[in-house]
Amino acid sequence: MFVLEVKNVNKHLGKREIIKDLSFSVKKGEIFGFLGPNGAGKTTTIRMLVGLIAPNSGSICIMGHNIKTERELALSKVGAVVENPELYTYLSGKENLMQVARIRKISKEKVDEVIELVQLTDRINDKVKKYSLGMKQRLGLALSLLSEPALLILDEPTNGLDPSGILDFREIVQKAAKETGTAVFVSSHILSEVQQLCDTVAFINKGVIQSVESIKNNNEVKSASVTLITREIEETMELLKTLSVVEDFSSKDNIFSLKIKEKSVSELIFELAKNHIHIEEIFKNHKELEERYMQLVEGGIR
Repeated sequence: MFVLEVKNVNKHLGKREIIKDLSFSVKKGEIFGFLGPNGAGKTTTIRMLVGLIAPNSGSICIMGHNIKTERELALSKVGAVVENPELYTYLSGKENLMQVARIRKISKEKVDEVIELVQLTDRINDKVKKYSLGMKQRLGLALSLLSEPALLILDEPTNGLDPSGILDFREIVQKAAKETGTAVFVSSHILSEVQQLCDTVAFINKGVIQSVESIKNNNEVKSASVTLITREIEETMELLKTLSVVEDFSSKDNIFSLKIKEKSVSELIFELAKNHIHIEEIFKNHKELEERYMQLVEGGIR
């Protein structure tokens, strides 16, 4: 059984169609990206998923419960962080969590467990008004995880966060999905975030899903694109010619563009270090999602 199953959902406002025959599913422990430009229908979809508006036709089921006919049961399995989380800024982070815990009869042990998961242990007793935006996002995430939701919905979760905050938030979400089996639905227009965070992505434009594709463990991908920056230009060039993991490479000054066998980055780094090549930077290039987005959403690669 899927945690979230959306079948043939349509939504219109007056004569204008906003969502057209939307269908997708999300399974336990999966991080599902909903990727599209502003105005594509992402926010309308989320409002339907959390029961704020109803579809004109089609069905939305959460843990087998239809949101239209079993609204309370379906939504009891959902946690959400939509835009900026609503927090009592004059209370501490812990007091915010305890307010919800008392209402929902959640144990103090569970509260402490969630605080540790979102990495707020050191600051949980500070007033929320002293929190950075990233800390507020983490506290909002903690609030949504308190009731152990089967489905976690995140709407543009990294908006306004600095690079460090984005990395922290991504790590927490991935950990929650892996350790608790929570299914995560992430709406975003940021390609790099979806690439780094998600297992599966649905490309949506003008209310229509163009494609649903796996972006993790893609068995069709046999090679990886890597950029290497080093001072030892001649030595690096000679070494790369001898390595079996390197399929092709080119260089411009001290920047090398490599095509290597998939999952061979660690082996490449080992060989460079073994041969005393100083690495200034090395990173994988994530072009695949960008190119696919341009094909499906923008009508072609620029």
